[in-house]
Amino acid sequence: MMRKFVGLDGIKGLALVAIVAYHCTQGRLPGGFYGVDVFFTVAGFVMAASMFRKLFRKGKLNYVRYAQRRLARLYPALLLAVTAMVTFAGLFDRDALVNISGQVLSSLTGWYNWHAIIGGQSYFDQLTPQLLRHLWFVGVLLQFYVVLPFVVWVMWRLRATRFSVAVPLVLAAVSGTLMWVLYQPGGDPTRVYFGTDTHSTGLMLGVAFAWCVCTYEYNHYRPVSQPVNASANLTSPARQAAQSMQPLPAAQSHLQPPQPPSGMSVAVAPALGFIALMMLCTLCFCGKQDDFAFRGGIILASICSVALIAGTISVNSWMRDLMLFKPLAALGRHSYGVYLWHWPIWIIVSAVLGKGNPRNNGWVLAVTLVLTALCSAISWYLLEQPIARHSTSYAIFPYPVSPEENKILQILRAVLVDVLVVVAMIGCARAINDAPGKTQMQIQLEQQSHKLERGRKQTQGGQPAKPVQPAKPEQAKPAEQKSAGKVQPKHPKHVAPTGNQMTAIGDSVMLASADGLGAVFPGIDINAEVSRSMAVASQIAQADAAANNLRQWVVVGLSTNGYVTVEQLDQLRQQLGDDRVMVLVNAHGDRAWIGVNNQMFADYVNSHAGNTVLVDWDAMANQHLDQISSGDGIHPVIGSDIYAQAVKQAIDGWIAAGH
Repeated sequence: MMRKFVGLDGIKGLALVAIVAYHCTQGRLPGGFYGVDVFFTVAGFVMAASMFRKLFRKGKLNYVRYAQRRLARLYPALLLAVTAMVTFAGLFDRDALVNISGQVLSSLTGWYNWHAIIGGQSYFDQLTPQLLRHLWFVGVLLQFYVVLPFVVWVMWRLRATRFSVAVPLVLAAVSGTLMWVLYQPGGDPTRVYFGTDTHSTGLMLGVAFAWCVCTYEYNHYRPVSQPVNASANLTSPARQAAQSMQPLPAAQSHLQPPQPPSGMSVAVAPALGFIALMMLCTLCFCGKQDDFAFRGGIILASICSVALIAGTISVNSWMRDLMLFKPLAALGRHSYGVYLWHWPIWIIVSAVLGKGNPRNNGWVLAVTLVLTALCSAISWYLLEQPIARHSTSYAIFPYPVSPEENKILQILRAVLVDVLVVVAMIGCARAINDAPGKTQMQIQLEQQSHKLERGRKQTQGGQPAKPVQPAKPEQAKPAEQKSAGKVQPKHPKHVAPTGNQMTAIGDSVMLASADGLGAVFPGIDINAEVSRSMAVASQIAQADAAANNLRQWVVVGLSTNGYVTVEQLDQLRQQLGDDRVMVLVNAHGDRAWIGVNNQMFADYVNSHAGNTVLVDWDAMANQHLDQISSGDGIHPVIGSDIYAQAVKQAIDGWIAAGH
């Protein structure tokens, strides 16, 4: 018997907690996406170690058997989860069915990640989340499982040269370099995050570490009957076979590898593993989807994952005892099912209970976790476990296997599985057939966009609008500068603007609020588009200035779709000039970057108070949750003026403070 790598389930459990928390409570764990790289590293290590051990024992691999086992492990649960969740979406959240046919097909054929890249889907734009978007991870794994036998074969062929480990290390370096080079700062990182070529560093580092562990094992064979401390007195055939990197002779098949090295490694490996765990926790709690993540952060997380594995599998490691915590280990053992179910359940439950009200967030999370546990358990006990113990055919038709199994219960289980799969597939087909082409919010925003564009053309009449000269600060009269020892009130430098003095540059939240802005500020020039970010703000302002359309008061609402940097605000501030007033609107929602952006906006306004106004849209939205879309919890309902009122109140308060 081969020694089992104890503790890896606990590592997978921790990684799964990070991923689920990132998906469902992004603001609390903004770097939880690093858990994916822990999973990748563990997956690469486990699969490669299994193949290397077979090669050292038998000298060859059964690739057909390998493919059958991988498909049996991954595909039945995937098929049930995909078809069932699409069926539920057809019943409870039809907006989630937009573009669902391509998602289903690519998910079940193992290339969802490339489907998302080619189709322009953004993993990090969650305003209209895709129901099966999380299955990009399964696609990368399936593609890795296709490539892994070839990598292992090359390594095995090079075993006599001692350069075998260089193969996965070079592939890991190439993958990390591609991510670094192809990533565009300030752009959408989906291409480098979803790409199998750019996100394989952890997988290949896991393969490299598996080779190191397995070669150590088989360089230190010992007979089963001998104690561990007698491993130095190995039989000559075993030592010769190991040192020559050849498979063991059949006569020596009773030999098994020893425990990992003892001595200094007993203390050093767990200590390094603990340090790696702390670094991974820091990345999860403090990380962001920024330049660091895609230019070093993901590589660092993969390296830390290798160190964590090394510290956990070491003999007598206290880190291993930590990872054997039963709830954590149980979560790791069922991590695949939990991962498959949690995201689409979160999407559907959020739609049913409503995202707009923060008071519902706790209930949404609780219901999601309960339903995820229930669906994962059903999939495991009815489908995955019988397949793992016997075969795929046994899951749907329980032929006699062993006398201790209750035949009646197995028949009932198989009938239930058959009914569930058939109903899910029929429901999935019907949902795909009835799927809408666009979400309701998308339809409304497109209508708003067309309406806004027509209004701008009519207002400008095809001619550039006359620029509005910035108002000069009012000068105090000489008589007012002197008084009989009395402190004179501070006179404001500005007066409340009218609409024809205001330019508004924003995203879909501003677009949804266009009617309200036009009502509160008649004549305001609104330039708003879906999925727009702060990265394009200065270019838009520059174009408006060149066309003489940039007015004195510039309202900027571009913090909903990603992180905003101080450099971007400084660049926009420079483009506007010191005489114009920049009105910064913060964001409302449950995305990881929103809280960070809102705090940064507050700090920026404090340091630029003379010509910058902060609009606390987040506070206004929380006060009027009945006017926030329950579909995404971000956009105000079309026709609402609460966004415009937030802008007006902020400007009035800023002027009243003496500006």
